[in-house]
Amino acid sequence: MEWRIGRRRNPNLVTCSLCLRVHRGSAWVEPESVITELRSYELDTAPTLLPGVCDACTDAILGRRAQPEETLAA
Repeated sequence: MEWRIGRRRNPNLVTCSLCLRVHRGSAWVEPESVITELRSYELDTAPTLLPGVCDACTDAILGRRAQPEETLAA
């Protein structure tokens, strides 16, 4: 289906609040890819960004939380 400028819907995009990757289908992709794919620069209004946290950032957070706390010297 071919979309015309001005008639395309404003998509809702789930975006990682930490690294800015965008959830598309079953994967988290770089924002540049989504901008190019959606041609968001041609939309009448910007896409709606919904907050989320990608798998890689979730794993990094959980990994840091699992490590023993460091004792800080004063």
